[in-house]
This record gives sequence, C-alpha cells and structure tokens, in this order.
Amino acid sequence: MNWTPIGIKCIRQSLKALKNIKRVEIVKDQVNVQTNADVIANDTIIKSLKHEKISGLIHSEEEKETIILGTGDKKINIILDPLDNTHLYLRGEKSFCSVAMMVIIGNHPAYAFVGDIATGDIYHCDLRRSYKNNKAISIPKKIEGKKIILGWAPYFLRLKRFYEGMKKLAAEDYYVYNYGGQLQTAKIITGNYDAYVEVRAETLNEFCGALIVQRAGGIISRLDGKPLRWNPKQKQTLVVARNKEIWRVIVNQFKAKSKTQKSTGK
Repeated sequence: MNWTPIGIKCIRQSLKALKNIKRVEIVKDQVNVQTNADVIANDTIIKSLKHEKISGLIHSEEEKETIILGTGDKKINIILDPLDNTHLYLRGEKSFCSVAMMVIIGNHPAYAFVGDIATGDIYHCDLRRSYKNNKAISIPKKIEGKKIILGWAPYFLRLKRFYEGMKKLAAEDYYVYNYGGQLQTAKIITGNYDAYVEVRAETLNEFCGALIVQRAGGIISRLDGKPLRWNPKQKQTLVVARNKEIWRVIVNQFKAKSKTQKSTGK
C-alpha cells in the first residue's frame, strides 16, 4: 500500500479543521495542556483513516488507549501527534505548531508526515526520500553561518540536562536554542536548522520529523548514540542532525557529561 496520498490527505484535512476553529479553549489543564484544537485535529485524522478502511493500530498522543482500525493488523502501527506545541497554539503562536503522523510497517519506519499549521506546508517521507510539498529534497551539504542546535526542555531538570550537555558547544561554533518540535526538526531538511535534541525519553509520537530528516540524508539516534527502536510504547531520547559530524559532536558531549556525573556521583 502506498501511504503517501493517505497521509497527506489526513494532514490536509486536519490543517483545514484547525483553520475553521473560531475559539481555542482548554479541555484539560494538566502538565501537557489539551485544547479543543487537539481533540479536533486528532478526531479528524482518525476519521480520515477510518474512511480509508485501513486495518492497523493507532497510537495517538491524545488517546489513552490504542485505537483498533478494521481487524487491527498488528504489523501496521500509525503514530499521531495531532497538535505539537499546544501551549504555543493556545497563545496564537502557530509558527511553531504542526500536525504529525508516522506509519510503521512490520517494525520498520516507513512513512512520516508533518504539516505546518501556519503556512500549510507539508513535509513527508516515503520509503526512499523526503519531500516538501511533494517536491523531493535532500539536506543541503553546505549552510552559511553558525550551526543551530534546537532542543525542547521546558522544566528545570530537563533544562539543566540540556544546557549542561550543550554548554561547551554554545561557547564555540554553535547557537543553542531551547525551542522547537516536530516542525523545526523537519525543517532541518531545508537547511533552517542543523540539529534537534530531546533530552527526556519520549515515545515515537515526537519522532515523526526525525524520520523525515533521516530519509533526506540526516542522522538520528538516541542521546547515547545507539539506534532508535521503533516500538510505539517505548520511550527514548533523541538526537537528529543534518550530518554525521554534527551528530557525533552532540553525542560525544552528552556521553562525556554522563561519564562525569557517574565519576562525581552528581
């Protein structure tokens, strides 16, 4: 099955549904806030998938339980992040926000889609390549200016780990910023950024953009440099880089930090 038209349709319909919301309101005010926009984006994608009469399992960030499609083919796992960076969307800062989806077939990451809520641009990958608005694209070999590394560390312990791991690079040839998500990760393929880091272990719901970067020629792994495991239930750290040189620098920094902590007991 070619998932490209299905995935793009799901993303487009979700972007359209979000555009039609007149007022964004909080539904659940928890650590990860949920709004009516999250619910609408989630329900729109699920409805679209059901219309395609697909058999598989849906793992959505907005659902407590796995959703069974059709006969529930366990070889087909659909990963959803219906609205990334909800807290910014709630404030009207949509330029950081996206709708994301990934398809894993037989434990192999096959397709991924990230839709830019602000512009309508869609980044995706199939089994061979990555695309922006259906135009094949590869990561630029050379990019002008200082390298830019992004992370997402909103709370103290994550913030501390992120900046302590990155402080040496920030003092050298890298700009280090604590913002971003699926969309900014996907934009590595267009040369907007050089790397993205998740210091806290997350599920695959946060990794759709990472797969797009990998298919465009980038490098992805856990913080310890080991390969990702494509299990929807497993939480992992993440490093995404546009080339092996930048990836190695980041991984080595966190490995060195880890060794220091073990030796000092801090």
